[in-house]
Order: sequence, then structure tokens, then C-alpha cells
Amino acid sequence: MTSLHELTAVEQRQALSDRAVGAVELAEHYIDRIDRLAGPLGAFALTTPELALQEAEAADRQLAHGPRPDRPLLGLPVAFKDLQAIAGVPVTNGSTAIPAQTAAVNAAAVGRIRSAGTVTLGTTHAPEFGIPCYTDSAVVGRAAVTPYDLSRSASGSSGGAAGAVAAGLISVGHGSDGAGSIRTPAAVCGLVGIKPSRGVVSAAPVDSFFAFSTDGPLARNVADAALLLDAMVVEQVGGLYELPPRGGSSFLAATTQKPGRTLRIAVWTDSGFDGPEPENALAIDRVAKLLEELGHELVEVSNPAPWDSTGIDAFFDYIAGVVSGMLAGLPPAAVPSLQEDTRWMRERGDRLSAADFVRSATALAALSNRFIAGLAPFDLALTPVSSGPAVPLGYFHDGGTEAAMLRMLRWSAYTPLQNTSGLPAISIPSHVTPHGLPLGVQLTGARVGDDPILLGLAAQLEESIGWANRHPPQWLE
Repeated sequence: MTSLHELTAVEQRQALSDRAVGAVELAEHYIDRIDRLAGPLGAFALTTPELALQEAEAADRQLAHGPRPDRPLLGLPVAFKDLQAIAGVPVTNGSTAIPAQTAAVNAAAVGRIRSAGTVTLGTTHAPEFGIPCYTDSAVVGRAAVTPYDLSRSASGSSGGAAGAVAAGLISVGHGSDGAGSIRTPAAVCGLVGIKPSRGVVSAAPVDSFFAFSTDGPLARNVADAALLLDAMVVEQVGGLYELPPRGGSSFLAATTQKPGRTLRIAVWTDSGFDGPEPENALAIDRVAKLLEELGHELVEVSNPAPWDSTGIDAFFDYIAGVVSGMLAGLPPAAVPSLQEDTRWMRERGDRLSAADFVRSATALAALSNRFIAGLAPFDLALTPVSSGPAVPLGYFHDGGTEAAMLRMLRWSAYTPLQNTSGLPAISIPSHVTPHGLPLGVQLTGARVGDDPILLGLAAQLEESIGWANRHPPQWLE
């Protein structure tokens, strides 16, 4: 008999609508799995079983009167990343230096998901303020790890969400991505992760002229990711960068629509740092051949915007300036409680002048313009997500903090420019390495708004590769 967590999110939604399964039954199944399996994974910052059962009971009462088209995810259990405001639920931002905050109002994307009728199982582990590309915080007291190898990082900053989805502790995961924070965790946990075009999802209430980060989904397959993305999208334009609603068309529907023409796809593996590991190059070759078999044109090119010393300095100065501004009011007594990477970024930011910060933003804009121009002759690009599979715990800090920061950027060098440019990108599983570690590749759209093209092509590849039936050991427990 199929266990409830083996159903996809799309299947769970249908079963709930058909009353083949109850929302309370489904919530209890996941609560039990979280109780038994979540600890070693470092996946959750907080679990909310009482709230989940209350919301599930309310969902069952509503579903008893028939489907609710206005609440398309009614009864579906989810968890939210521990960085976004969740009304009535404490959020720590991965930090013990500041008190946990219980908001009265949801952040925009969280609110859209909850309004769709989801059941809140808790908050997933995120590193302090979402800064590093690994997930380890004093709040949780242990690292988030990939379920495929508990000695290796689930990446970050959506590492907790990725581990939870991969292990079958939630059906889909809410994440956020400021420089790869959805895509790299998805890649090392064998998942699909979407960084949508800037403006598809509202950034309220923390919108900025320098908005790099966006909320997005992590899921076991493309359709489930699209289902959650549909629940996040802007309903009515009311904020900076927000794109108009898509006129009734859905991202889930896009997964069933094969590209109606030959797509021209740029391919590169160079990042400006050392090349990817051989297994990663093999993944790109394998997926490129599949795309050619599907009738698309693959063109090998050089990276249009590789990292150089100017770009690296600008990237770190910009992030450091943001961290410095964010923590400007932190009481001096709380500073020692900050994690090492946060302190390093804050101190670097404190040394910057206003002119330094503006120069960093200008340099990143120039790098982004080269990236956009390089993709302009193509429909999309195929690249690695990271330089290799999941790294051992502590890998980035084999040396001082500055060296760790550089090592993090080197490992995740393929993902930040999609954020600075606003272009959509998706991480999709390609295969499992001989050591049993998942590996992903990345598709990047050439224009803002090309998300449906990416989803349609990713769904084609999913069918060809057949990754959706691969699971870690916890899946059967």
C-alpha cells in the first residue's frame, strides 16, 4: 500500500478534494514522520503540531462541503523557512543574537500560501539571516544535512526545507533565494528548486531597490514545484518590481506544455574559478545530449560573465553592506552571539563608505548586464548549479572566515547572477553520483518572464531522466 508521503503534492491535493484522504489524517502522517526522522537531518527550527491539527480540522470542515477553487491547496501540509514573517508563529531568522519574532501579519508570499489553505507544520532550518550557502545555526544546534549522506551539508540557506522535502517530511517546501539559496539545496538533495523571475512573487514587506532575493518552491518533481509557485504569485500589483498577474494561466499548466519550437540553448561550465568536478561536467554532457534528442539546439559558449576580482569584491562588499545596515541597531552585548560568518560580514560592511557600497552595486549591475547580453541570442542556458555535489560538514571553514567566504562563492558561483539580473532559473536533478550523492543542473531563462518555458522544458527532461522515483533511505522508514 502506498504511504501518504509517497503521493506527490498534486496527488495529495486531488485526494483531499475527492475526500479519499482527510486533512487531519494527512497532517498526522507528517507529524509522525517529523517526530521520528527530522532530528538527525537538522531540518526544522520549530514544529507546530497543535496549529497544524487545528488548521487541518478547519480544512476538513470546508472540504466536506466540496472543493474550494478559491483555496487550491486546502489541507496540504507545508512548512515555512525560518526567515519570513508567519502570523502567530515565532521566527528566529536563524539567530540567537536577536529575540524570536512572532508577527501579527504574514510576509506576502507566506500569506498567499496560507490563504490557499495550507496546513502549517512548522518552520524549516535556515542559517543566521540566510547569509551562508550551508545551513547550521545556534538556534537548531546542528547542521541541516542531505538525507543521502548525513555527514554532508544540505547547502543553504534553504537547507532545512530541502532536507525535509527529500526525506518525505513535507510534500513541498517554501524557500527563498538571494544567491542560489533554493537551487543549491535542491541540487544536493535531489529536488527541483525554482528561483522565479524577479517580480513573479512579491518581496513585501522587505522590498528594496537592490532586491536580489525572492521566495520560491522546492519539490520532488516539476509539477509539485509549479503547484506551490502558483500559490505564491502576485495576485494584484502593489509593490516594487512586481509583475502583473498572468491572466489566468498557471505555472502548473505550463509543465504540460512542451515547447512549440526548437529552443536555442547556451551551454557552459566555466565560472571564473576552477572548473566543476568531473562528475558535474558529466551531468552537463548527459543533459545536453537529452536536450538534443528532444530536438533542441545546444551551443557551447564561454561564460558571458565569469567571476573576476572586481566582481568578487563587489559581491562581498554589497552583501556586507546589507548585513551592516540590517544589524545597525544591534545592542553591543548581542554582537558576541552572532555567528562567525555574520560577524565577518558585519565588520566588513561597517568599514565601507556610502561610495564603496554604491560602487559595489554598480559593479554587480555591470556584471549582470554582461550576463543578460550574453544570454540574449538564446532562449535559455544550461549550466551546473554548483561546482560539485554536497560537501562534507565543515568543508567551507577549513581555514579562516575570509577563505570560507571565497570557498562558498567558488562552490556556488553559477547561481548569484540570476538573482542580480532577475532572470528565472530552475535546478533539476540529473543523476546520482557513484558515491550515492544527488547532482543537479541549472536552466536559466534568457528573459524575465520566461518561467513557463523553463517549467515546460524541465518537465520534458524529468520524463526523460526519470528522477522522481529516487529517494533517500528515510523515505521507507
